[in-house]
Amino acid sequence: MLAAEAASLCEILLGQADISPLLNLGSSTRSFREVEKPHVERDLFAPLRRAGVSVLHSDAKAAEGVDLAGDVLDPEVKRSLEARNFRCVLLANLLEHVPDRDAVAQAAEDIVGPNGLILATVPLSYPYHADPIDNHYRPSPAALAGLFGRSRLLLAEEVVGPTFREELEERRSAPAAALARTFLWFLLSPVRPRSFASRAHRWLWYSRPYRISVVLLRVC
Repeated sequence: MLAAEAASLCEILLGQADISPLLNLGSSTRSFREVEKPHVERDLFAPLRRAGVSVLHSDAKAAEGVDLAGDVLDPEVKRSLEARNFRCVLLANLLEHVPDRDAVAQAAEDIVGPNGLILATVPLSYPYHADPIDNHYRPSPAALAGLFGRSRLLLAEEVVGPTFREELEERRSAPAAALARTFLWFLLSPVRPRSFASRAHRWLWYSRPYRISVVLLRVC
């Protein structure tokens, strides 16, 4: 999740009347949200909690910071989530990492139920990034909204993030050093092809910004 994306999602959510409890589906770990990407906690979840929103994090893998572990497409797991009466489901950069995005979108609608909210984001212009797969789903906001067949679109927008060059500057990493690391991954590409592809593909965004599709929907 980009920093600009986290801030935008927080603003959107705090502008809604009834979003608690909120399910963060595909949450990853506490370390991801607070250490690897500290802006996720700082700019999104901490302000929500201060506003009184109850947030539960769910992921397929059990790990620290995952409140509810399990595959959302497992009928038993989905039923247990439905029983918690979530008012909002957040799907932040999840749908490009699942084999069946239609099924996940339908599961989100089932979990939140009629009149509930779904806030979804997916990269629109972004490098390949396997986690553990990247299904290359890069929809426009309108196309993303169309994935949720039982929901009414409330908001559709694009969030513009940094370029890869700006990302390197923020990390205080010289382009030459980053290029050298990419070459080292090239040497490992026969055994780690996806890792190399992820690093090499970022150079295509050296001078163009990352862009994210964002939609807010209400389930009918």
